Amino acid sequence: MLASFLSLCLSCTEVAAQVRAPGDYPNRAIRVIVSFTTGGAADVTARIVGERLGDLVHQPVVVENRAGGGGVLALELLRNAVPDGYTLGIASNSNATKPATMVRLPWDLARDFSYIAIAVDATLVLVGNPDRVPARSLTELTSYMRAHPGGYTYGSCGVASTQQFAMEKYRFRTGAIATHIPYKGCAVATPEVLSGQIDLAMLALSNALQYIKAGKLHAFGVTSFARSGSAPEVPAFRESGVPELTDFVQDAWYGFFAPAGTPAPVIDFLASSIRQILAAREVAARLRDVGLEPAFAGPEATRRRMLGDVESFSRIAAAARIKAE
Repeated sequence: MLASFLSLCLSCTEVAAQVRAPGDYPNRAIRVIVSFTTGGAADVTARIVGERLGDLVHQPVVVENRAGGGGVLALELLRNAVPDGYTLGIASNSNATKPATMVRLPWDLARDFSYIAIAVDATLVLVGNPDRVPARSLTELTSYMRAHPGGYTYGSCGVASTQQFAMEKYRFRTGAIATHIPYKGCAVATPEVLSGQIDLAMLALSNALQYIKAGKLHAFGVTSFARSGSAPEVPAFRESGVPELTDFVQDAWYGFFAPAGTPAPVIDFLASSIRQILAAREVAARLRDVGLEPAFAGPEATRRRMLGDVESFSRIAAAARIKAE
Protein backbone atom coordinates (compact mmCIF):
# COMPACT_ATOMS: atom_id res chain seq x y z
CA MET A 1 0.00 0.00 0.00
CA LEU A 2 2.76 2.43 1.00
CA ALA A 3 4.76 1.52 -2.10
CA SER A 4 1.74 2.19 -4.31
CA PHE A 5 1.17 5.55 -2.61
CA LEU A 6 4.80 6.57 -3.01
CA SER A 7 4.75 5.51 -6.67
CA LEU A 8 1.61 7.59 -7.28
CA CYS A 9 3.14 10.63 -5.54
CA LEU A 10 6.34 10.24 -7.57
CA SER A 11 4.41 10.12 -10.85
CA CYS A 12 2.46 13.26 -9.85
CA THR A 13 5.74 15.01 -9.02
CA GLU A 14 7.23 13.99 -12.36
CA VAL A 15 4.23 15.47 -14.17
CA ALA A 16 4.28 18.71 -12.18
CA ALA A 17 8.01 19.14 -12.75
CA GLN A 18 7.69 19.06 -16.53
CA VAL A 19 4.62 21.27 -17.13
CA ARG A 20 4.46 25.05 -16.66
CA ALA A 21 1.14 26.91 -16.51
CA PRO A 22 0.65 30.13 -18.52
CA GLY A 23 0.13 33.09 -16.18
CA ASP A 24 -2.38 32.31 -13.44
CA TYR A 25 -4.24 29.67 -15.50
CA PRO A 26 -6.18 27.92 -14.16
CA ASN A 27 -7.51 29.81 -11.17
CA ARG A 28 -10.93 28.17 -11.00
CA ALA A 29 -12.72 24.94 -11.94
CA ILE A 30 -12.40 23.49 -15.45
CA ARG A 31 -15.50 21.99 -17.06
CA VAL A 32 -15.28 19.04 -19.46
CA ILE A 33 -18.36 18.44 -21.63
CA VAL A 34 -18.89 14.80 -22.62
CA SER A 35 -21.38 14.18 -25.41
CA PHE A 36 -21.98 10.60 -24.25
CA THR A 37 -23.66 8.85 -21.32
CA THR A 38 -21.85 8.03 -18.09
CA GLY A 39 -19.89 4.80 -18.03
CA GLY A 40 -18.80 4.81 -21.69
CA ALA A 41 -15.26 5.12 -23.03
CA ALA A 42 -15.53 8.90 -23.49
CA ASP A 43 -16.81 9.37 -19.95
CA VAL A 44 -14.13 7.10 -18.46
CA THR A 45 -11.42 8.96 -20.39
CA ALA A 46 -12.71 12.33 -19.17
CA ARG A 47 -12.86 11.17 -15.56
CA ILE A 48 -9.50 9.37 -15.34
CA VAL A 49 -7.53 12.08 -17.15
CA GLY A 50 -9.60 14.87 -15.59
CA GLU A 51 -8.96 13.60 -12.08
CA ARG A 52 -5.22 13.71 -12.59
CA LEU A 53 -5.39 17.08 -14.36
CA GLY A 54 -7.23 18.44 -11.33
CA ASP A 55 -4.50 17.12 -9.04
CA LEU A 56 -1.86 18.72 -11.24
CA VAL A 57 -3.39 22.20 -11.44
CA HIS A 58 -4.95 22.21 -7.95
CA GLN A 59 -8.39 23.05 -9.34
CA PRO A 60 -11.54 20.92 -9.70
CA VAL A 61 -12.14 19.33 -13.11
CA VAL A 62 -15.89 18.81 -13.43
CA VAL A 63 -17.20 16.30 -15.98
CA GLU A 64 -20.58 17.23 -17.44
CA ASN A 65 -22.43 14.58 -19.48
CA ARG A 66 -24.59 16.07 -22.24
CA ALA A 67 -25.74 13.02 -24.18
CA GLY A 68 -28.40 13.33 -26.87
CA GLY A 69 -28.68 14.47 -30.43
CA GLY A 70 -25.80 12.24 -31.45
CA GLY A 71 -23.35 14.62 -29.82
CA VAL A 72 -24.45 17.57 -31.95
CA LEU A 73 -25.93 19.56 -29.06
CA ALA A 74 -22.92 19.05 -26.78
CA LEU A 75 -20.56 20.31 -29.46
CA GLU A 76 -22.79 23.34 -30.03
CA LEU A 77 -22.57 24.06 -26.31
CA LEU A 78 -18.77 23.79 -26.49
CA ARG A 79 -18.55 25.97 -29.60
CA ASN A 80 -20.51 28.73 -27.86
CA ALA A 81 -18.48 28.63 -24.63
CA VAL A 82 -16.05 31.41 -23.75
CA PRO A 83 -12.67 30.40 -25.27
CA ASP A 84 -10.65 30.87 -22.09
CA GLY A 85 -9.60 27.30 -21.30
CA TYR A 86 -12.22 26.74 -18.62
CA THR A 87 -14.62 24.80 -20.85
CA LEU A 88 -13.25 21.77 -22.68
CA GLY A 89 -14.91 18.92 -24.50
CA ILE A 90 -14.19 15.30 -25.21
CA ALA A 91 -13.25 14.95 -28.87
CA SER A 92 -13.94 11.66 -30.62
CA ASN A 93 -13.93 10.37 -34.15
CA SER A 94 -17.62 9.73 -33.49
CA ASN A 95 -17.88 13.51 -34.00
CA ALA A 96 -16.47 13.00 -37.49
CA THR A 97 -19.41 10.81 -38.49
CA LYS A 98 -21.83 13.74 -38.25
CA PRO A 99 -20.56 15.80 -41.23
CA ALA A 100 -20.60 12.52 -43.17
CA THR A 101 -24.27 11.83 -42.44
CA MET A 102 -26.00 15.15 -41.75
CA VAL A 103 -26.70 17.97 -44.21
CA ARG A 104 -26.81 20.86 -41.74
CA LEU A 105 -24.80 21.16 -38.53
CA PRO A 106 -24.57 24.12 -36.12
CA TRP A 107 -20.77 23.77 -35.98
CA ASP A 108 -17.81 23.07 -38.26
CA LEU A 109 -15.05 20.73 -37.07
CA ALA A 110 -12.42 22.62 -39.05
CA ARG A 111 -13.46 26.13 -37.99
CA ASP A 112 -15.11 26.09 -34.57
CA PHE A 113 -12.71 24.17 -32.30
CA SER A 114 -9.16 24.29 -30.98
CA TYR A 115 -7.73 20.79 -30.77
CA ILE A 116 -5.73 19.83 -27.68
CA ALA A 117 -4.81 16.15 -27.69
CA ILE A 118 -5.81 12.58 -28.41
CA ALA A 119 -5.68 10.68 -25.13
CA VAL A 120 -6.70 7.07 -25.84
CA ASP A 121 -7.41 4.51 -28.50
CA ALA A 122 -10.70 2.78 -27.71
CA THR A 123 -10.86 -0.65 -29.31
CA LEU A 124 -14.26 -1.64 -30.71
CA VAL A 125 -15.51 -5.21 -30.28
CA LEU A 126 -18.41 -7.18 -31.76
CA VAL A 127 -20.08 -9.24 -29.04
CA GLY A 128 -23.05 -11.56 -28.90
CA ASN A 129 -25.33 -12.97 -26.23
CA PRO A 130 -24.15 -16.61 -26.04
CA ASP A 131 -27.68 -17.85 -25.25
CA ARG A 132 -29.08 -16.27 -28.42
CA VAL A 133 -26.17 -16.54 -30.85
CA PRO A 134 -24.73 -20.07 -31.24
CA ALA A 135 -21.88 -19.01 -33.57
CA ARG A 136 -18.46 -18.94 -31.93
CA SER A 137 -16.37 -17.35 -34.68
CA LEU A 138 -16.79 -14.40 -36.98
CA THR A 139 -16.71 -16.79 -39.93
CA GLU A 140 -19.68 -18.76 -38.53
CA LEU A 141 -21.55 -15.58 -37.65
CA THR A 142 -21.00 -14.09 -41.11
CA SER A 143 -22.23 -17.26 -42.81
CA TYR A 144 -25.37 -17.32 -40.66
CA MET A 145 -26.22 -13.67 -41.33
CA ARG A 146 -25.72 -14.14 -45.05
CA ALA A 147 -28.03 -17.18 -45.05
CA HIS A 148 -30.67 -15.68 -42.73
CA PRO A 149 -31.16 -12.01 -43.66
CA GLY A 150 -32.49 -10.09 -40.69
CA GLY A 151 -32.24 -13.12 -38.41
CA TYR A 152 -30.24 -11.15 -35.85
CA THR A 153 -30.47 -7.69 -34.32
CA TYR A 154 -27.41 -5.68 -33.41
CA GLY A 155 -27.10 -2.72 -31.13
CA SER A 156 -24.74 0.24 -31.47
CA CYS A 157 -23.85 3.13 -29.23
CA GLY A 158 -25.91 5.57 -31.28
CA VAL A 159 -27.11 6.57 -34.72
CA ALA A 160 -24.12 7.33 -36.97
CA SER A 161 -21.75 6.46 -34.11
CA THR A 162 -18.30 5.02 -34.73
CA GLN A 163 -19.73 1.70 -33.59
CA GLN A 164 -22.49 1.77 -36.20
CA PHE A 165 -19.96 2.74 -38.86
CA ALA A 166 -17.74 -0.19 -37.90
CA MET A 167 -20.63 -2.67 -38.08
CA GLU A 168 -22.01 -1.26 -41.32
CA LYS A 169 -18.55 -1.32 -42.86
CA TYR A 170 -18.33 -5.02 -41.92
CA ARG A 171 -21.83 -5.73 -43.28
CA PHE A 172 -21.21 -3.82 -46.48
CA ARG A 173 -18.03 -5.75 -47.18
CA THR A 174 -19.37 -9.21 -46.34
CA GLY A 175 -23.05 -9.04 -47.28
CA ALA A 176 -24.03 -10.00 -43.73
CA ILE A 177 -27.49 -8.70 -42.78
CA ALA A 178 -28.66 -7.69 -39.30
CA THR A 179 -31.23 -5.19 -38.05
CA HIS A 180 -29.70 -2.11 -36.42
CA ILE A 181 -30.98 -1.00 -32.99
CA PRO A 182 -29.30 2.28 -31.93
CA TYR A 183 -28.91 3.25 -28.27
CA LYS A 184 -27.90 6.48 -26.56
CA GLY A 185 -24.42 5.34 -25.60
CA CYS A 186 -22.47 2.11 -25.16
CA ALA A 187 -23.35 2.03 -21.46
CA VAL A 188 -27.02 1.74 -22.49
CA ALA A 189 -26.49 -0.83 -25.25
CA THR A 190 -24.37 -3.17 -23.10
CA PRO A 191 -27.11 -4.32 -20.68
CA GLU A 192 -29.46 -4.83 -23.63
CA VAL A 193 -27.22 -7.45 -25.22
CA LEU A 194 -26.46 -8.95 -21.80
CA SER A 195 -30.16 -9.45 -21.12
CA GLY A 196 -30.88 -10.80 -24.60
CA GLN A 197 -33.03 -7.89 -25.74
CA ILE A 198 -30.72 -7.77 -28.76
CA ASP A 199 -28.54 -10.52 -30.19
CA LEU A 200 -25.33 -8.67 -31.01
CA ALA A 201 -23.70 -5.34 -30.25
CA MET A 202 -20.76 -3.36 -31.53
CA LEU A 203 -19.35 -1.74 -28.40
CA ALA A 204 -16.28 -0.06 -27.01
CA LEU A 205 -14.16 -2.78 -25.43
CA SER A 206 -14.15 -0.76 -22.21
CA ASN A 207 -17.89 -1.43 -21.83
CA ALA A 208 -17.78 -5.12 -22.73
CA LEU A 209 -14.47 -6.28 -21.24
CA GLN A 210 -15.66 -7.46 -17.82
CA TYR A 211 -18.54 -9.41 -19.38
CA ILE A 212 -16.28 -11.03 -21.96
CA LYS A 213 -13.91 -12.10 -19.17
CA ALA A 214 -16.85 -13.50 -17.18
CA GLY A 215 -18.22 -15.45 -20.16
CA LYS A 216 -21.46 -13.47 -20.20
CA LEU A 217 -20.75 -12.09 -23.69
CA HIS A 218 -18.97 -13.83 -26.53
CA ALA A 219 -16.47 -11.67 -28.42
CA PHE A 220 -16.27 -12.31 -32.17
CA GLY A 221 -13.49 -9.85 -32.88
CA VAL A 222 -11.99 -6.40 -32.42
CA THR A 223 -11.92 -3.89 -35.27
CA SER A 224 -8.41 -2.57 -34.56
CA PHE A 225 -5.38 -3.52 -36.65
CA ALA A 226 -4.03 -5.78 -33.90
CA ARG A 227 -5.43 -7.54 -30.87
CA SER A 228 -5.94 -5.53 -27.70
CA GLY A 229 -3.54 -6.05 -24.82
CA SER A 230 -6.59 -5.91 -22.54
CA ALA A 231 -8.16 -8.96 -24.25
CA PRO A 232 -5.42 -10.75 -26.23
CA GLU A 233 -7.59 -13.82 -26.64
CA VAL A 234 -10.01 -11.92 -28.92
CA PRO A 235 -8.89 -11.93 -32.58
CA ALA A 236 -8.95 -8.92 -34.84
CA PHE A 237 -11.51 -8.92 -37.66
CA ARG A 238 -8.65 -9.10 -40.15
CA GLU A 239 -7.57 -12.42 -38.55
CA SER A 240 -11.01 -14.00 -38.89
CA GLY A 241 -10.42 -15.87 -42.13
CA VAL A 242 -13.29 -14.04 -43.84
CA PRO A 243 -11.68 -13.03 -47.18
CA GLU A 244 -13.41 -9.64 -47.34
CA LEU A 245 -11.93 -8.64 -43.96
CA THR A 246 -8.21 -9.23 -44.53
CA ASP A 247 -7.49 -5.47 -44.42
CA PHE A 248 -10.43 -4.46 -42.20
CA VAL A 249 -9.60 -1.78 -39.62
CA GLN A 250 -11.91 0.70 -37.89
CA ASP A 251 -10.28 2.73 -35.15
CA ALA A 252 -11.93 4.73 -32.38
CA TRP A 253 -10.24 7.40 -30.28
CA TYR A 254 -11.01 9.97 -27.60
CA GLY A 255 -9.26 13.18 -26.68
CA PHE A 256 -9.84 16.81 -25.74
CA PHE A 257 -10.67 20.01 -27.57
CA ALA A 258 -11.89 23.53 -26.77
CA PRO A 259 -13.74 26.40 -28.46
CA ALA A 260 -11.91 28.08 -31.32
CA GLY A 261 -9.90 31.04 -30.13
CA THR A 262 -8.70 29.45 -26.90
CA PRO A 263 -5.23 30.99 -26.31
CA ALA A 264 -2.38 28.94 -27.75
CA PRO A 265 -0.39 28.94 -24.46
CA VAL A 266 -3.40 27.37 -22.71
CA ILE A 267 -3.79 24.75 -25.45
CA ASP A 268 -0.08 23.92 -25.26
CA PHE A 269 -0.19 23.71 -21.46
CA LEU A 270 -3.17 21.36 -21.52
CA ALA A 271 -1.63 19.19 -24.24
CA SER A 272 1.64 18.92 -22.33
CA SER A 273 -0.25 18.13 -19.13
CA ILE A 274 -2.24 15.36 -20.82
CA ARG A 275 0.91 13.89 -22.35
CA GLN A 276 2.59 13.72 -18.95
CA ILE A 277 -0.54 12.34 -17.26
CA LEU A 278 -0.80 9.51 -19.78
CA ALA A 279 2.88 8.67 -19.21
CA ALA A 280 2.22 8.00 -15.51
CA ARG A 281 2.23 4.23 -14.92
CA GLU A 282 -0.79 4.34 -12.62
CA VAL A 283 -2.90 6.21 -15.19
CA ALA A 284 -1.88 3.88 -18.03
CA ALA A 285 -2.75 0.86 -15.87
CA ARG A 286 -6.17 2.25 -14.97
CA LEU A 287 -6.97 2.90 -18.62
CA ARG A 288 -5.79 -0.54 -19.76
CA ASP A 289 -7.79 -2.23 -17.02
CA VAL A 290 -10.95 -0.99 -18.74
CA GLY A 291 -9.83 -1.69 -22.30
CA LEU A 292 -8.44 1.74 -23.25
CA GLU A 293 -4.92 2.28 -24.55
CA PRO A 294 -3.02 5.52 -23.82
CA ALA A 295 -2.23 7.06 -27.21
CA PHE A 296 -1.14 10.69 -27.01
CA ALA A 297 -1.15 12.96 -30.04
CA GLY A 298 -0.69 16.74 -29.89
CA PRO A 299 -2.91 19.59 -31.13
CA GLU A 300 -2.06 19.61 -34.84
CA ALA A 301 -1.99 15.80 -35.13
CA THR A 302 -5.39 15.63 -33.41
CA ARG A 303 -6.85 18.18 -35.81
CA ARG A 304 -5.48 16.30 -38.82
CA ARG A 305 -6.83 13.01 -37.58
CA MET A 306 -10.31 14.42 -36.97
CA LEU A 307 -10.54 16.00 -40.41
CA GLY A 308 -9.08 12.89 -42.03
CA ASP A 309 -11.76 10.81 -40.31
CA VAL A 310 -14.45 13.10 -41.74
CA GLU A 311 -13.21 12.23 -45.23
CA SER A 312 -12.98 8.50 -44.44
CA PHE A 313 -16.44 8.33 -42.87
CA SER A 314 -17.93 10.26 -45.78
CA ARG A 315 -16.71 7.55 -48.15
CA ILE A 316 -18.11 4.79 -45.91
CA ALA A 317 -21.44 6.61 -45.50
CA ALA A 318 -21.83 6.95 -49.26
CA ALA A 319 -20.95 3.31 -49.92
CA ALA A 320 -23.07 1.85 -47.12
CA ARG A 321 -25.83 4.50 -47.39
CA ILE A 322 -25.61 5.50 -43.74
CA LYS A 323 -27.68 8.55 -42.77
CA ALA A 324 -28.38 10.11 -39.41
CA GLU A 325 -32.03 9.63 -38.48
